[in-house]
Amino acid sequence: PVAPLATAPPPPPPLLSPPPPPARSPVPDLSALMLGGCGRVFIDGGSNMGEAVGAFADGRFFSCAMQAPPRNHRAAWASMGRGEKEASMGPLWEPRSFCVRSFEAAPSLLPPLRDEEASLRARGFDVRFVDGALSNRTAA
Repeated sequence: PVAPLATAPPPPPPLLSPPPPPARSPVPDLSALMLGGCGRVFIDGGSNMGEAVGAFADGRFFSCAMQAPPRNHRAAWASMGRGEKEASMGPLWEPRSFCVRSFEAAPSLLPPLRDEEASLRARGFDVRFVDGALSNRTAA
């Protein structure tokens, strides 16, 4: 009798790298930019982890604005009295009266920002974290 030939075990499956992140649509989602009913707008040019938006929503910008050096304000600031300055910055005590739009160009940072957006919107804030960069030029 002839002995059966030994067969080699099949090769292991190739290691798969994680799938690439979903491609961004060539057509931007502009719905995040809608400002229906907003009398005031707060724009954050780089969301990162949402720190500035969180501080703004918590009402911490008033004291920051009051303590900022005069170069951060319009020219008339230097000649204004304390009461005028407080009145000028008063809207910062009412962050819910603003539409907040915060731009983030790094797709990997968007998932936690989406969670933060949902949390802030549940608290009554009109907040949108925009998937994209803020610029004064049109991308080619």
